[in-house]
Amino acid sequence: MRNEASVKQNKRRKMIGKWILLIGSAIVAGVVGVFLFASIKVSAAEDAVIAPTPLRISQSTAAAPVEKNLNSNNMATLFLSHFRLTYKTMYLTFDDGPSKENTDKVLDVLKEKNVKATFFVIGEYVRKYPDTARRIVEEGHTIGIHCDVHDYSILYANKEAYIADFEKAYDTVYQITGVKTKLFRFPGGSVNAYNKQVCGDIVKELEARGFIYFDWNASLEDTVGNKSGEQLLQSANESVMGRERIVMLAHDRVENTADNLGTIIDAFPEYRMRPLNEYVSPVHFRRFWE
Repeated sequence: MRNEASVKQNKRRKMIGKWILLIGSAIVAGVVGVFLFASIKVSAAEDAVIAPTPLRISQSTAAAPVEKNLNSNNMATLFLSHFRLTYKTMYLTFDDGPSKENTDKVLDVLKEKNVKATFFVIGEYVRKYPDTARRIVEEGHTIGIHCDVHDYSILYANKEAYIADFEKAYDTVYQITGVKTKLFRFPGGSVNAYNKQVCGDIVKELEARGFIYFDWNASLEDTVGNKSGEQLLQSANESVMGRERIVMLAHDRVENTADNLGTIIDAFPEYRMRPLNEYVSPVHFRRFWE
């Protein structure tokens, strides 16, 4: 009788153990599923090319906080990084265009490589080459504001001078392309030798209007000397350093950049190339005024 009772007790224990294992597995699967779904949403937000949305440039525009992180979804990304390889992402960005010929060369290469990029444009050149500006938008790239006239002494004389130039460039981009962009990049970057006295005030003003600025963390250094294709690629490699997330600075007015862009893209097969949008966490130089 004791042996029979013992056998029954062992069977009962095994059955309970199986149920505990099944319930535990279901809970783990559910948690992983939730995090996976959240991670897909994060990825989709970064990959999406956001359609233009109305945004007035007047001071009455409702302020929107600049999200520097993807909030709670970062937990999903962190959790999933233990289970799968994370993607490396590169955002190719081009300043100072459009130009008469080189911007179209850049666009041709991007089309051939099926890559979308971001163009921070100059208002006076948008007025001069409106068809190229429209092509940037029509082919699915992001367009942002750089300035209207690329003259540091005028731009950074004071906050009011910068805002006046910005508004003129903004109006030009909207009138010619129909895009009310939220993205911009400071000429020379958000902190440089010309704007240290005014950059903090400019940032506060434009962020209060809902705009988002992007600096960079890698560069072709294509405006420093007349670099060959090999030198451009060397600059890119030295500044990328294998990091997970890159905002690459380049200039579509530079002929050697346009001529060697295909080779540069091919040199980074481990990176997925994406355009910036308002949901991408911005890269900033140190905000020393805060």
